[in-house]
Amino acid sequence: MPKKQKYYITTPIYYVNDKPHIGHAYTTVVGDVLARWKRQNGFDVFYLTGTDEHGSKVAAAAQAENKSPQKFCDEIAEIYKIKWQNLNISNDYFIRTTDKDHIERVKQIFSQLKNGQTPKGNDVIYKDNYQGLYCTGCEKFLTEKELVNGQCPDHNKKPEALKEKNYFFRLSDYKEIIREKIANDEFQILPVSRKNEALSLLDFVDDFSVSRESVAWGIELPFDQTQKSYVWVDALSNYITALGYPSDLKLFKKFWPVDVHLMAQDILKFHTIYWPAMLIALGLPLPKSEYIHGFFTIDGQKMGKSRGNVIDPDELVSKYGVDATRYLLLSQFSFGQEADIRVERFP
Repeated sequence: MPKKQKYYITTPIYYVNDKPHIGHAYTTVVGDVLARWKRQNGFDVFYLTGTDEHGSKVAAAAQAENKSPQKFCDEIAEIYKIKWQNLNISNDYFIRTTDKDHIERVKQIFSQLKNGQTPKGNDVIYKDNYQGLYCTGCEKFLTEKELVNGQCPDHNKKPEALKEKNYFFRLSDYKEIIREKIANDEFQILPVSRKNEALSLLDFVDDFSVSRESVAWGIELPFDQTQKSYVWVDALSNYITALGYPSDLKLFKKFWPVDVHLMAQDILKFHTIYWPAMLIALGLPLPKSEYIHGFFTIDGQKMGKSRGNVIDPDELVSKYGVDATRYLLLSQFSFGQEADIRVERFP
């Protein structure tokens, strides 16, 4: 009997500072349809989704509910699992970044990066001072140009002036390698408009911080107890730690490289530039493809709790049933485009 051809599909891991909405559901249903289609065509499929659970934003959300970060994460992760069950999502694994195996594997990956050298003979990660304006809501540093009236445009709050020592990933030594692999489609980014966007971004990205001194809720670096992992190594590496890398390579050897990463456009930079740089530094093959879709709006407005227009996928399932809800999500627009959900379209 011939060996089945493998197919590995992922969604992003979703951040647990809030509950899932139809934007999360859309990407996950798309992945599920692809997984089911590949299985029907005889492929050995591994479909991964999960939750991103570390960082100061999660700790703040937990504190607001008078819960420990772990209890808060446990509750939100369970909500995601239940909602995906309600949508008949057939994922093969649900990874959480607070999983013990993931934490240990992230530490091993950090050690590999710490001991590695770039193609130019420099240390892959290095320690340096970082000074900037930090938005807790975005969990990133902002430039003065990005502020509106001195505030974060997304959260309408003044960012905190922060100066601390961090570890940095030396992206500058990998940019031209990544540019070449994207340009010749060795690392395929779809649709082509997103490929062009990634190539343009390469002109503006710099070495990026992979640790924080001031974050309490995170993975401690194995070589520096004063530092916790920042989101990039912790979250992005889920795609390989879920397969056992680097401690148990059976699944990893079978399914890596991933056939398609599915995601929305807000995380394009991190997946098309940071992630391949990390993989090259680890000596691993790049993803075969990434497919990036646009944002959701509701009746022309960005979804937001303050606007009261966030749609819970369970509400649609209760009203229309699971198959109709899946059809509604997938039939409103072509995949890859930005999507405006018109409520009046729903009978």
